[in-house]
Amino acid sequence: MSESSVILDAEGQWMTDFFRDADKLDLPLLMSWFAQDIDLRIANMPPVIGWSAVEKSFADFWANLSGMSHRAEELVVKGDNGAQMSIVTYTRKDGKTVSMPVASHIRRNASGKFDRLWIYIDINPLFAE
Repeated sequence: MSESSVILDAEGQWMTDFFRDADKLDLPLLMSWFAQDIDLRIANMPPVIGWSAVEKSFADFWANLSGMSHRAEELVVKGDNGAQMSIVTYTRKDGKTVSMPVASHIRRNASGKFDRLWIYIDINPLFAE
């Protein structure tokens, strides 16, 4: 297996801080990262636009989970844009763990809040029996 690669500019810590917070499954903490006009896209599902709609989307998704952990394989941050390729391990409510590759693209607005979170994933293995 190749060694993980992390490429950060001087301001890149925000990206690793976000994934640390996301793994806590703390909805108010997660939502504190997002702008009111957040654009969330997950896999091939329709875009979810706006803070309230994104909050509901994460609440619904996390209702199926008791844990989540991102292991960064590649991380590139340049200014207010970042991309992380991860192996994410999800722990379902039934105790089963499922690990899968996930790529995330994040963009911050001028106030430092995220206005874009696009997540590329094949979600089907998570819900397979």
